[in-house]
Amino acid sequence: MPSPLIERTARRVMQLIRPWSLSQADHESHRGGGSTLREVVFGANDGLVSNVALIAGLAGGTSDGGLILLGGIAGLVAGSVSMSLGAYISTKSERELRDAEEARERWEVEHMREQEIAETRAIFSAKGIRGPLLDQVVEAVISDKEQWIRVMMTDELGYAHQPPRPMLSAVIMGIAFAVAAAFPVAPYFFAEGTAAFAASLSLAGLALFAVGAWRGYLTSHAVLRKGAEMVLLATAAVVAANLIGRLVGVTIS
Repeated sequence: MPSPLIERTARRVMQLIRPWSLSQADHESHRGGGSTLREVVFGANDGLVSNVALIAGLAGGTSDGGLILLGGIAGLVAGSVSMSLGAYISTKSERELRDAEEARERWEVEHMREQEIAETRAIFSAKGIRGPLLDQVVEAVISDKEQWIRVMMTDELGYAHQPPRPMLSAVIMGIAFAVAAAFPVAPYFFAEGTAAFAASLSLAGLALFAVGAWRGYLTSHAVLRKGAEMVLLATAAVVAANLIGRLVGVTIS
């Protein structure tokens, strides 16, 4: 019989390597939603940068507020649809590849059991687990087929524990893009000319800073630095677009 110390250690190891086995009360407080955060930040950043750059380019080439407003709305709609479709296709492809790999793992667990057990031992041996504890850990993992497959998917193949959700990704990406892209467009509903352009840049800058600061907060990095980083990167795009718009406007006129 294994000693109580080995049993306690084995339970602790299994909690570390199989987080899905923990009860809700056992979880430490961590910020989750990494995939959602990526989609929100990516969609919002792209919506802000692409639409404020589009408006800056139009403003550099024309003073017609109606034309700039039309271009901004068109950029918002086209961009949100494009981002949604891109997110859906990419995550659906990732999901299909993951499903194919999971089917292969299931076949190997059924038909190549000894080899899979050896691979499982190698996985936990690489984590520093040795001796009787390694035997207990491996036995605990392979005793539950579904948990064993999850271990092989995450530790052997490197997949995230939760599979991607194409429809959810598409919705999040599209909404994030549309909401963010509305910031630089909004002032042109109420003003024209320099006042509208200045308000557009200001709103977009504030929104970009907020997105960057939020990303910094969630990832435990410097909030101010991440916010300023987003604004500086967008500024380069705005300046380039405005200069091109001015050059094209002069050429056309």
